[in-house]
Amino acid sequence: MEVKIRRARDSDARQLAVLRDMADVRRFQPMIPIPPSMLRRRLRQEGATSLDEERGHALTWMVIADGETAGWVSLRNIDWFSHSASLGFSVAPWAQGKGVARAAVSEVLDLAFGPGRMQRIEADCDIDNKRSQRLLERLGFQREGTLRAFARMPGGRRDFYLYSLLADEWGPGTKSGPAPGAPSDRP
Repeated sequence: MEVKIRRARDSDARQLAVLRDMADVRRFQPMIPIPPSMLRRRLRQEGATSLDEERGHALTWMVIADGETAGWVSLRNIDWFSHSASLGFSVAPWAQGKGVARAAVSEVLDLAFGPGRMQRIEADCDIDNKRSQRLLERLGFQREGTLRAFARMPGGRRDFYLYSLLADEWGPGTKSGPAPGAPSDRP
């Protein structure tokens, strides 16, 4: 599959709402339904965020696989003082297990760890989400511990694992393969 990412635009709000509402997407994530109008506002606010200019606190990229919207990857809680952020990702059921998430997350990490950008990226995942655990570990993330009763889910509070990846652990020679130069984060 050909996988690309692009910065999410406010016009992607309806598609994001549909993806977020899929049971297989929400299975391991504490997501509440958000109407497209609210997602549209959030994406408009993110439009001013730039990794190049150290501005903003959240970014979302749409994942496109073989020309179809297949999911999203996001950086949240961007902290410009410590140069750290939290990674999140989801792919549609039809794209799971086909390398789509790995390709998309790798591209975002290439952007995030570009020169002068992030020094630490963390991610969390439900302790039963084996696919996400394998993906994070293949990309070089280290499991740091268990976040007890971390997320409120429909079946009750759930434990999550916390992972992290440092800038010097990513790039040429890492499990991701060669990293491109310093691609821009502009839409």
